[in-house]
Amino acid sequence: VYACMSEVLGITDDNHVLETFVTKIVTNLKYWGRCEPVISRTLQFLNDLSSLTSITYILLKKLVKIDAVKFMLKNHTSEHFPFLGISDSYSLSDFRCRTTFYTALTRLLMVDLGEDEDEFENFMLPLTVAFETVLQIFNNNFKQEDVKRMLIGLARDLRGIAFALNTKTSYTMLFDWMYPTYLPILQNAVERWYGEPACTTPILKLMAELMQNRSQRLNFDVSSPNGILLFREASKMVCTYGNQILSLGSLSKDQIYPMKLKGISICYSALKSALCGNYVSFGVFKLYGDNHFDNVLQAFVKMLLSVSHSDLLQYRKLSQSYYPLLECLTQDHMSFVINLEPPVLMYVLTSISEGLTTLDTVVSSSCCTSLDYIVTYLFKHIAKEGKKPLRCREATQAGQRLLHFMQQNPDVLQQMMSVLMNTIVFEDCRNQWSVSRPLLGLILLNEKYFSELRASLINSQPLPRQEVLAQCFRNLMEGVEQNLSIKNRDRFTQNLSVFRRDVAEALRSDGNTEPCSLDMMS
Repeated sequence: VYACMSEVLGITDDNHVLETFVTKIVTNLKYWGRCEPVISRTLQFLNDLSSLTSITYILLKKLVKIDAVKFMLKNHTSEHFPFLGISDSYSLSDFRCRTTFYTALTRLLMVDLGEDEDEFENFMLPLTVAFETVLQIFNNNFKQEDVKRMLIGLARDLRGIAFALNTKTSYTMLFDWMYPTYLPILQNAVERWYGEPACTTPILKLMAELMQNRSQRLNFDVSSPNGILLFREASKMVCTYGNQILSLGSLSKDQIYPMKLKGISICYSALKSALCGNYVSFGVFKLYGDNHFDNVLQAFVKMLLSVSHSDLLQYRKLSQSYYPLLECLTQDHMSFVINLEPPVLMYVLTSISEGLTTLDTVVSSSCCTSLDYIVTYLFKHIAKEGKKPLRCREATQAGQRLLHFMQQNPDVLQQMMSVLMNTIVFEDCRNQWSVSRPLLGLILLNEKYFSELRASLINSQPLPRQEVLAQCFRNLMEGVEQNLSIKNRDRFTQNLSVFRRDVAEALRSDGNTEPCSLDMMS
């Protein structure tokens, strides 16, 4: 390769190769700004160069010493790179490339940044000027379309920057730059243009990225309130968007995802990142009378009830944000779940039941985990009922509320047990371990119904198979105790693996008998 490059281009070493690459990148970005395919592929190449997975750290150090790279780090404006402009000649979809550009640029900045706040401020200067311009003219008789396009570009730029900042020090610099001056501007934009996904989607995605505690970058110092402040801003934005988007009313089938469901899925993703990020102590909000946590949970419920169960599973991005969020809520915020109004709780449980049957293992596994937390909570409440001291009366009443709901709707858990058993016996179960965890709790809570399912399966088979299947069910519960300890769960999981194999062999054993099936969900 070097011989060919030396002959054609006069390149003799790796430094010269890097210089040639970067010079060509800058040339493309400066003079091909109106050609989206060229800009897109050029930026992808720049992104690959800046990634440590694509290049060694030594070469990355060489890369940032090249004059063309230094030029980009100091002159990332529309004056030098026209694709960063807000002219009407650029479609809003072309703005997406700005995220890639700033991700790559920020990675290069990070090589020698360290804790140099002045260097970071200089890098952010073009964005600072843009935000200050928006801040001054937001309420004036300025072209609203220009302001909107400017904010869309800024949101995409900042998302690229935030994605590349994976250390606590660098992320803190960005947060201090954005809060408290610029985040309210973004919230104002969401409130004003909530019905325009081209504007709200980049802003919501930026907030979702800011909530990601990747590489523990959001683990602020113990004296810092930044984690709580960040969550409060996210709560305001989610509540604003959630309340406004519901005012759109009914939408056509082709409009419902881009106009509504996509934004809801991003909100759910941001909320999930916050709940699972371990950088906010949510008990603080109730302790000090701060309603931001309660408000965002209520916004979650309102948005959820506006979505049909079929849409939850039909749109993959929505299902893959809703179900992991529900998993977080059932894991750490069961008090919220069990205090939901009965129709809302029924909606949630029905969504779990339907999600168990999906082929998407991310969704079905999250459903299994959520169901396991609910069943475990209910089982422990029943086991401890009457044994709790007076000081735990409130927790007992909450558990009693859930128990009463289940007693009023016994078919809910029974249906889910049928689904899981049907999955184990008749389907290609790809997440057997996940299925086994809630199944044990369901069996212990509904032993009578489990006996009916067992009898139904056995009696549906020819006589020669019935004793074999009966033995399979006896082996399934062998050594399993009446508790949900980890040891007992593991024993049941092992038994279930053997049970599934033995039942499959039993159902295939008699070649003269037609294949059988049992609709255990009926």
